[in-house]
Amino acid sequence: MSFSHILKSSLTHKCPRCLEGNLYPDMNPYHLKHTTEMYSHCPKCDLNFFPEPGYYYGAMYVSYAFTIAIGVAVFLLYFFLVPTFSPMPFLLLFTLILLGLAPYTFRTSRAIWLNFFNRYSPKQQSLTSKK
Repeated sequence: MSFSHILKSSLTHKCPRCLEGNLYPDMNPYHLKHTTEMYSHCPKCDLNFFPEPGYYYGAMYVSYAFTIAIGVAVFLLYFFLVPTFSPMPFLLLFTLILLGLAPYTFRTSRAIWLNFFNRYSPKQQSLTSKK
């Protein structure tokens, strides 16, 4: 398992085992009615995306790390690009950026969490075709 497989699966929201099946029926995270809808199993290799109740609670920690990274990046850009630092415009900008990225970070956090516990296995890619 290489880091490139994890990165590809996480950023494109593909199954970590086969890298072919989608995690979400609607791949656009900004269709807000369908942002949280997720397949229960991979359409290609039948990997169970919900192995136990509450499985994705851990993805909140990944989302928290995203929020910290985004906050640091926005702060550094704001601090170096705006001549006079003022906290209220910074907080407003940070809030708007977080709200804009929320659907994508939600889905990506789940994909990363799924990658923590599942590895790329090309031998099982065509599992459903053998059934």
